[in-house]
Amino acid sequence: MSDIPVNVLVPVGVVIAALIAGSFSFLNLVLTKEQQISQLRQNWIDALRDDISKYIAALVATEEIYWAMSHKHGDAVDVLDRTMETKDEHQELAIAYSSIMMRLNPNDKSEHQKVLRKSLVQSKTLATNGQWKESAAMVDSIREFAQLTLKEEWERVKEGEPSFVNSKRVAAIGVITALVVAVLAIYNISVPFEIHANKN
Repeated sequence: MSDIPVNVLVPVGVVIAALIAGSFSFLNLVLTKEQQISQLRQNWIDALRDDISKYIAALVATEEIYWAMSHKHGDAVDVLDRTMETKDEHQELAIAYSSIMMRLNPNDKSEHQKVLRKSLVQSKTLATNGQWKESAAMVDSIREFAQLTLKEEWERVKEGEPSFVNSKRVAAIGVITALVVAVLAIYNISVPFEIHANKN
């Protein structure tokens, strides 16, 4: 092994080192990117949970105010008074609804997201038509499919993006391949020289 010329080992060593360094750099890049994507997904989960909670709270609060006013004044309740009484709840409801719909992807393959969107649209339509009791009755459905959607997204965060999972596998294979090539190259170079040295 000591008789192997340096001018043979240096180029081989440089190539092997480059392969290993490149594989590790690629793996590090993939892991960094995946961490960023996972953080964005986590932020999305937290924001969606918050918006749905606000939507449900505003919907229930509005329905309860309308119910109380109806029982107190009956059909004689003034529309303007009722609107002023629930102004803040209406604003919170509209903001939360818009924010949720902006976060949900209409083209997502998730069945949970599709049903959640459908429930929200139906609830908002009922509320717009003044059917607050029926709209508030959909709270359980909204909450159920929101929980399923959030759980599904959390599973994605834990598993990682498919493209990044595949990239990690490619990077790992690259590192292993580089190490195998290094071992084989050193072995193929050293054996002939050892044989030659033994003959002499």
